[in-house]
Amino acid sequence: NESGEEHLKIDWEHISTRTGTLVFLMGARKLPRIVEQLIKYKKNPDTPVAVVQWGTTSRQKSWIGTLKTIVDIAAKEKIQPPTLTIIGEVVNLKSISDWYETLPLFGKTCVVTRAEEQSESFIHMLEERGAEPFLYSSIKTIPPADWSSLDKSLEALSDYDGLIFTSVNGVHYFSQRLKEKNKDIRELKGVRIYAIGPKTEQAVRGLNIKVDIVPENYIAESLIESIGKENIKRKKFLLPRASIARDILPNTLREMGASIDVVPAYQTISPQSSDSSFLKRLNEDSIDVITFTSSSTVTNFVDRLNKENIKKIKKIIIACIGPVTQKTAEDCGLKVSIVPNEYTVAGLITAIEDYFKK
Repeated sequence: NESGEEHLKIDWEHISTRTGTLVFLMGARKLPRIVEQLIKYKKNPDTPVAVVQWGTTSRQKSWIGTLKTIVDIAAKEKIQPPTLTIIGEVVNLKSISDWYETLPLFGKTCVVTRAEEQSESFIHMLEERGAEPFLYSSIKTIPPADWSSLDKSLEALSDYDGLIFTSVNGVHYFSQRLKEKNKDIRELKGVRIYAIGPKTEQAVRGLNIKVDIVPENYIAESLIESIGKENIKRKKFLLPRASIARDILPNTLREMGASIDVVPAYQTISPQSSDSSFLKRLNEDSIDVITFTSSSTVTNFVDRLNKENIKKIKKIIIACIGPVTQKTAEDCGLKVSIVPNEYTVAGLITAIEDYFKK
């Protein structure tokens, strides 16, 4: 109990004579009392003690001492709750106190700007590496303003030679609308399926649809190269994607003699969430990295900030998932320090790790 008197009777004499490990939860302010009672009942003053603050978070700190020294250490270091106090020889194993602090991104606060519904695995991977993920979504996906273009294409799927997916969202909204129009994947018989990126491929396969081509690199240009190996003249393609996106893929396919219908399957907007917690962290200088996983996350993020806050952002490490997102960030006046070789979330996290190792 951190405040007031102890309401629970502790059998100090019994626990002092026990071998093994003692663990006290939330005992920062009671540390002098705990030590006093254990020594009073003949616990060896040289017994190792570890005090762990903010355990298993990126703010974790730990201090090692003995029963006769730990109170002075706590006073000198001004140790505050929340803490875990571990008493016993197990402390000498060291891993008890510092296993988390040796993780590659320990102590780093990483801002995740992608859509909340797509952030779970990203956040989990950051936590596994000891980072503190801070979710500040700058993008939200919603249905397109008008389904008519996609609906028209769904009525004539057999007219297409190829269907191109450039994102998981494209797959999701395409399949959702297909069901709403009382159609299923059998409509895609004879249509070749192309996917950019392993996550997009995985989403397509999740619909029990075979993917014919996944380019070596996870960018539109690489897909063009893959498709270019085939005879695509006079072939017809369907590209369901975000309402606003780059035109390099459809334009190049047209230059190569193909026809392509680019139809909006979803749109991205800036979520109506509060900025206060993010701005508080920004003013505290307690953000280490800001991550961007698409051009939309960059532009929406920048649009939400005033000039003064943009200046503060420029002092923070910027990590982009790939060169397209990097260019958007640089066009917005941001200096990009981290871009992975593999344009995936896993590749981005590995690149962040490598950056801090250097």
